[in-house]
Amino acid sequence: MKVYTIQTVAFYEELMRDGIAFCKREGYWCRENRFQYDWMVEQMKKRIGEPPLPEIKYPVWTWKQYNSKKDPIPPMSPKDIPDEETEAVMMELNVPDNAVLLSDLDLWIHPLNGWEICGKRESKLFEKEKDAYEKEHGKCYHLNDWSPTIQNKIVATWERVFDLGWIDAYQAPNKPHNRSIQGTIWLLRKEWLKVTHIFNRHSEIKRYVLRPTYQIW
Repeated sequence: MKVYTIQTVAFYEELMRDGIAFCKREGYWCRENRFQYDWMVEQMKKRIGEPPLPEIKYPVWTWKQYNSKKDPIPPMSPKDIPDEETEAVMMELNVPDNAVLLSDLDLWIHPLNGWEICGKRESKLFEKEKDAYEKEHGKCYHLNDWSPTIQNKIVATWERVFDLGWIDAYQAPNKPHNRSIQGTIWLLRKEWLKVTHIFNRHSEIKRYVLRPTYQIW
């Protein structure tokens, strides 16, 4: 499976030096939504297996298709370069299908906001139950403001992020080939890397194609 990921130059250099690279620290995005990212980690363990190394706590995020099947490659934008850096790296990789867990980016926004993922009819039932709860307990703005029963019902719907064939006019109107599909993977291996694009804040791009090496005995 072809996937793409934008990383720091240090991450890329580690991959080339050590043969593998993985997420070694949580980002601000994880601290802000720890429950949701921990949930994704548990889903990965259930669906593609445990991390291959005990020190891996969170995955590397990739793209299967950025906008659609016809527009899969993420743009190399200056905003993807960390403030303290002058360059970043976009890598094209060919990874085993069973090494990556795919999910719908637009639907993933719902868990990040503590919302349910459901169709219009199911959503009306949720709203009725939530309205009744708020009348008794006050306005709820976050997932943990709801009762454990409602929280569990909301979280149970999140697994729809992995159903790339789910079509619903209310929350998933686009067919799979017109969706933004992301992927989470425990680590990257050097042998999966096919093309490297190093870009800077002026949109200047250096492109490197990795060719297979053959050992002569």
